[in-house]
Amino acid sequence: MSLIILVLTFYLMVLIVEIAAIILKSTGLDMGKARFQALSALTSVGFTTRESELITQHPIRRKVISVLMVLSYLGMATVVGSVFGSWTRKITPHQVLIAGSIFVGGFLLVSNRYLVNLLEKSLEKQIKKSFLHHHPIWEVLRLSDEYGVAEFVLHPEAPLVGQSIADSKIRDKGIFIMAIERGNSFIHSPRGKEVLEAGDKLIVYGKTESIKNCLLQQSILNKGE
Repeated sequence: MSLIILVLTFYLMVLIVEIAAIILKSTGLDMGKARFQALSALTSVGFTTRESELITQHPIRRKVISVLMVLSYLGMATVVGSVFGSWTRKITPHQVLIAGSIFVGGFLLVSNRYLVNLLEKSLEKQIKKSFLHHHPIWEVLRLSDEYGVAEFVLHPEAPLVGQSIADSKIRDKGIFIMAIERGNSFIHSPRGKEVLEAGDKLIVYGKTESIKNCLLQQSILNKGE
């Protein structure tokens, strides 16, 4: 029985990592990095200073990683108990057959890209509906000591929403909107007449301090905290 529990725990952890990765992806991380962050939190290894900053600066990411850290202790206790139980108790051929069947069945499921993509799209859709108004995403990529590229999602109540780029006067602050990700569309080099909408992910360039100040003034940076 301990062997079966061990296999089930393994696939449960795989599922938890995948769900956590999808949530992290919805906050602006790419899927590869999101999956690595989730796995690192669940196994308590693999973090770097720069990567930890990406987590601590975002409220949703902090919550996800905190939950994974708690689950890592519970999971480790279950694994240790199952391994110890396997050593102290006799494992029957029937248990090995059941555990092997679960392992093979689970492997076929997690390796099926169609099912994985279906799960990812379904969860991402639900997450965006639930947490879109909590998405104060900003990650600055420093190109030098003073200038950088940042991306953030417009909160529905942000003053920028409903204004055209020209009317927003954002360029007067030395910030230039290079692109807008809106749903499934991507608008490169948007013109001044482009009207900003709630949920738009803006990719901007400018002075790092100007970007931070603009986000604070627009009450975007700390929304949902």
